[in-house]
Amino acid sequence: MKEINPFTRRRFIDLLTVLGGGLALPSCGRAPEPVATVPKADPIPGQYPRITLGEETILIFIYPGFTAIDALGPEYILAGMMGAKVRLVSKDGKPVMCETGYQVVPHFTFGTCPTRPTLLVVPGGTSGTLDAMADRETLRFLRDVGGAAEMAGSVCTGSLLLGAAGLLHGYRATSHWQTRGLLPLVGAIPTDERVVIDRNRVTGAGVTAGLDFALRLVQHYRGDFYAKGMELLAQYDPHPPFPGGGDPKTADPEVVALLNEMHKPFVDLCADTIRKHAMPPI
Repeated sequence: MKEINPFTRRRFIDLLTVLGGGLALPSCGRAPEPVATVPKADPIPGQYPRITLGEETILIFIYPGFTAIDALGPEYILAGMMGAKVRLVSKDGKPVMCETGYQVVPHFTFGTCPTRPTLLVVPGGTSGTLDAMADRETLRFLRDVGGAAEMAGSVCTGSLLLGAAGLLHGYRATSHWQTRGLLPLVGAIPTDERVVIDRNRVTGAGVTAGLDFALRLVQHYRGDFYAKGMELLAQYDPHPPFPGGGDPKTADPEVVALLNEMHKPFVDLCADTIRKHAMPPI
């Protein structure tokens, strides 16, 4: 059985009329060929010549305790790339409970997912990220699939997972502002930017930076025009109620101090877990 790429909630007006049935993809219950094709961005003929199609295979790794927006925010944007296959993968294929307590059903297990995707995305979390970093099978999966992927990326503390798998050594990278300072423990070069692209690694800062991360990837794969369309379709135009409050350099110092005090045990545990379980550079 075939399914249409889940672009229906994101498509430009009348786009499916142009595409017809050309975007039929394997159903969630059947794994695609486990070798990703080289992406190509072909313009749609006719009335949408500036809208391009591609063939990216994108895997988003989810694990118990992952932060949902780190995975599902980018998923919304990336799945807007027509022709791309965006799929969720977990260790055993069972429903995965996110950090806030609801479950997400993956498409693939470690053993059934494509082994050479176009892109592997790793979301962050807190205690769940610690558990994932301490799990050898998880690190081996990230190392093997992320190392074979054309590009590997992360959002928030997901960069610690990428790094613990040996995938960030010598790369510029970012993370949540409270854990960015741990990146040298995995051989990465901490960079105070919202999104960092260094060769075939792309990392996003904390939580909401996943949307910027995904839009930059759309720009990378499909160009400026397509990325502008996704930004507008998502109505991504942040107007925070406390301007400057989302950056520790400009936020209320008392708030920064409180959050640092509250989360210091977690940051210390991250450092300890990396030291105990991180794999050597790939």
